[in-house]
Amino acid sequence: MINTGMQKLKTIYSPQFLTDYPTVDCENPDRIEFIHSKIKDIVEFIEPEPCTLSDLALCHSENLIKTVARNKEVYSTAILAAGGAMMAADMALREPCFALVRPPGHHAGHDFNGGFCFFNNVALAIKNLLEQDTIESALIVDIDLHYGNGTYDIVRSDPRITFRNIDAHSREAFFRDLEEALSDGSAYDILGCSLGFDTYIRDWGGLLYGEDYHRIGSSLVSANRRLFCVLEGGYYVADLGTNAQFLLTGILKACS
Repeated sequence: MINTGMQKLKTIYSPQFLTDYPTVDCENPDRIEFIHSKIKDIVEFIEPEPCTLSDLALCHSENLIKTVARNKEVYSTAILAAGGAMMAADMALREPCFALVRPPGHHAGHDFNGGFCFFNNVALAIKNLLEQDTIESALIVDIDLHYGNGTYDIVRSDPRITFRNIDAHSREAFFRDLEEALSDGSAYDILGCSLGFDTYIRDWGGLLYGEDYHRIGSSLVSANRRLFCVLEGGYYVADLGTNAQFLLTGILKACS
């Protein structure tokens, strides 16, 4: 049962993320709608603003940006998602924040994209703070089932950013690797999490139970309260909202 007296988590969201833009069937608006309906009582929704061309250029080539811009529906939603992640990172300097956005981003590199991703939301959010000299260091932890190849491509040569990808084949290994990745989390100015729910027991990964996401949320914010999470994968829609609720209540409980 949800504790209605609990503080609410700032959550970046826009109805535009329900746009049925051209992409694969599994990355559909239902993902956002199911999460939105399940977490609405424990969060405070905040409308994002789109990022700018100069923001995109922090991470992406001119050629990639032009390629995405050919489809206006995709482009307008993708720059809003990136702007939402940037807003979440800025808010995280004061309190934990969640970006309920789509399209996802961690498969978008400097001059390539794929895996349902167009622009790299988390990398853009971190690079923006660094560009403004708001932070000096950042840790990105990717808990999605799939390797965040785009994020790695963008941040690998930047000594200010540490990237940790959790790539485990058992529940026990997942939490062991997560604990190791977060062991020095407090040493960084901010912690960004590429939040994938496709590790769920009924999803493609078949690793984690719903309650495990509560533990993950608690572990993340305990490692660094300057935490922002950005939605990536998660395709078992029936339980997607519940899993997000578990994670966010884990964050809130650890903050209380």
